[in-house]
Formats: sequence, C-alpha cells, structure tokens
Amino acid sequence: MAENPKPRLKKAKRRRRALHLEFQEYVIAVKTWDWSYSLSLDTSRHRSEPYHEFRQLVIKGRLLKPTGLITDQVEVTLLPDRNLDAECRRNHEPVFVGSLELYDNKMVGLIPIPMDALTPILAMLIGDRFKFLAMSGTQLYRRSTRLTGFSLEMTMEEEEPSGE
Repeated sequence: MAENPKPRLKKAKRRRRALHLEFQEYVIAVKTWDWSYSLSLDTSRHRSEPYHEFRQLVIKGRLLKPTGLITDQVEVTLLPDRNLDAECRRNHEPVFVGSLELYDNKMVGLIPIPMDALTPILAMLIGDRFKFLAMSGTQLYRRSTRLTGFSLEMTMEEEEPSGE
C-alpha cells in the first residue's frame, strides 16, 4: 500500500512593505511653447460626432527644482480633455492629475486640462506672462512620478527659511 504523503506546510505570505511616498515640488522656468491644432473627419467605428479635433500645448523649459537630476530640460504637454469639463468630471475619482518621466536627456510630462482652460492659458503665454510651471507630486521613482497638482505662474516667491 502506498503511504499517505506528508502534508506540505504552506509558506507564510510575505507582506509587502507599504510604499512610503515623499512629495516634492517640480518648478520649471518657461522658455518656449508650441501649440498645435488639427481637425479631421472622424472615421472611427464608434464615433460620437462627425469630426475629430486635436489640440495640444507643449511648454518647454529648464528645471529649477529639484536640483541634481540627470537633466534640467523639461517638456510638458497640456492636452485639453472634454472629460474634464465641469459637467463631465463630477463623478471622477482621480488618483493623480498628470505624470512626469525621465527619457534619455529630457524630462517629459503629460497633463490633461479642461477644454475651457486652453484659451486663457494661450492668452497668457502669447502675452509672455506665464514664466513658471510649478507641479507637485511624488518623488521620482523608477524615473517617473505622478503629479497631484500644477499651476502656471507669473512669478515665483522664494520660500523663507523658518528660523525663529
């Protein structure tokens, strides 16, 4: 007769350590920008309207904060998105608002924006008023980060050291 095999002990499951997220600010001095627009017939199978419209705003500049990264060249693309308009976004539960990634010798970002925000942003860039793009997000991890917020600024105030 065959003996009953010994029961195997289950290995204890290894707990993953909780990822400790550190947040930091990314500040870019705006050097140049480029806007592109296209309109075409929407020939996709599941179209909702007869046209396909594409707009993108690319902001290029130099990374001021944080220092010490392998590059200081930054290119952030702002993409207008109808899903971010006031009526559509009510039921959103976003985790982040955009992302930054390091590629070769450049930091590249992608941030969707509401469609109606494009016009005033373009007006301020045409008037050479926006000088800085400030973004907040997690520290770079594996050459990328998730952004929790961003703003275009005319001036940047230096933080005063709290030495009371």
